[in-house]
Amino acid sequence: MARQKSGKDRITKADKTRARLIEVATRLFQEHGSDEVTVRRIAAAAKIEAGSIYYHFASRDQILRAVLERGVGNAREEVLAAIAEAGADSSPLVRLRAALGAHLKYTLHHHFSSRLKAIRRLPKRLRDHHMQQERDYAEIFAGLLEEAGRKGLLQSGFDPSVVRMLAMGALTWVAEWYDPEGAMTPDDIADELMRVLTKGIAKS
Repeated sequence: MARQKSGKDRITKADKTRARLIEVATRLFQEHGSDEVTVRRIAAAAKIEAGSIYYHFASRDQILRAVLERGVGNAREEVLAAIAEAGADSSPLVRLRAALGAHLKYTLHHHFSSRLKAIRRLPKRLRDHHMQQERDYAEIFAGLLEEAGRKGLLQSGFDPSVVRMLAMGALTWVAEWYDPEGAMTPDDIADELMRVLTKGIAKS
């Protein structure tokens, strides 16, 4: 008599299927844009019945939300890893440079700018939830700026939240104009941004 699958086995299989759907949907959203990707298209690419997707996700928007959440989670992991590699005892500006560099590389590799367009098309409830995740992620950078300010490494009177938004917005936009075959590498761009943030471009 065949052994009946345990609840643990069923959950593991469901988790694997869900992860595969998110992986496939991520690729399709990146290649075609969120507006062009349907549940049927995701199902076909994942080689499962379209109706089976609804066991894992209530709607296409729920799939998109999962894709976006995974994106923020992965970006956070890479940024925190870069900060850790820079060393806890290093200057907050050294750690900030590491964080900005990791964010830029993730942005370029994972089509971050197209993801922002997808966020704007989410229903308000899902969009608000995701934007909170984005704010939590951004606090990593704001915290490093605040630490640098407390240690007298930056001019007084700046707003860490505004500087953080300007810096991350600039890096996110790089994906729209960056040429991998051009003269500048992602590290060169991150270095240039740090120079502008810490020294400015106007003569004193």
